Amino acid sequence: MTEQSEDTTPTNTAEPAQAVKDPGQTNKQSTLGVAVAGLTLLLLAGLGAGGYALQKIQTALNANQQALSGLNQAVQNLQSDAPMRKFSAQVDEKFSHNQQQFEALSQQLEALQQSQTITTAKADLTHAKVMADAYDWMLLEASHLLRIAQHRLLLARDFNSASAALHAADKRLTEIDASGLIPIRASINQQIQILANFPHPDYIALQLALDNLMHDLKSGLMVISEQSSAPEPASTVDEDPAVMLEDELVTATQEFLLSMLDYVKSVFNDSVQVTRGEEQVSVFIEQQEQQRAYDFMSLKFLAARQAITSRDDAIYQQELAAALLWLENNDGYSNKAQLITTIKQLMQAELQPSLPDISPPEALLADYIATHGASK
Repeated sequence: MTEQSEDTTPTNTAEPAQAVKDPGQTNKQSTLGVAVAGLTLLLLAGLGAGGYALQKIQTALNANQQALSGLNQAVQNLQSDAPMRKFSAQVDEKFSHNQQQFEALSQQLEALQQSQTITTAKADLTHAKVMADAYDWMLLEASHLLRIAQHRLLLARDFNSASAALHAADKRLTEIDASGLIPIRASINQQIQILANFPHPDYIALQLALDNLMHDLKSGLMVISEQSSAPEPASTVDEDPAVMLEDELVTATQEFLLSMLDYVKSVFNDSVQVTRGEEQVSVFIEQQEQQRAYDFMSLKFLAARQAITSRDDAIYQQELAAALLWLENNDGYSNKAQLITTIKQLMQAELQPSLPDISPPEALLADYIATHGASK
């Protein structure tokens, strides 16, 4: 009896538990059904849309297929056309011919490129050899110009020619364009500035001044000559006494007056001839003296001018001093004071001033040629 009651107790307790779980299971099943229904609807909608899109794609493919068939048919029609086949054959033949020409031209171009490469290499080699000789020549030419500059300055005392030679040497070195020549060019420009600022006589101006002095000398002599040869005022020499006597003694005896008149005329003519002869002799002597004076002064000025050309300062000063001494002791010139002043001014010039040394550029260039040559 006791065992049976224990068996029935669990049975009675299990039945209420099952009765409690049934509502939750029912809710889960309803929710799952709704989800399945929604998914089914979505699937059906997707299938419908996919079917519609597939139908559109199929329709487009069919249209494209028909268009392609039409194009193929048109190509076949063109190929079957005799003129078209002939034109196509001509095009193919022309294309083949052009292709052959292109290949031939390509080969020729390649050969020309190879030939050009070889020619360029030979030209570069030749240019290098020629320019090496040209560089050597230009360096030697610049050295020669520097030597000429020194010769013109030392021997001829020609500052302008020396400066021009220095400029020419600098220009030649500029054409070489080597960095090692910069100190040499700097030295050349320094010598050019020294010559430009160095006080030296203007030899051409001195020669022109002597020419003007000779002209003034001749002008002074001409004025004196004109004054000495001016005609004297009219005197009784031009008057005829016979006419006066003839007027006063018209009533006198004709023969006596005529004889007396002849005597007076003869005596008067003799005196006049002697006077004129003496005047001509004195004028001639004065002209000779003036000519000798002009010749003497001209020779002195010409000798001074030649001394300027030879840059001989001693002869230059000696000739001008002699001309000045003679001029100061003679009064045969109307412009004597002006001539003396001009001669003294010319004697202040020094034909042989101490010359500057312009040899450094030549020494620097000689060292460069010995060290570098044309290799720069």
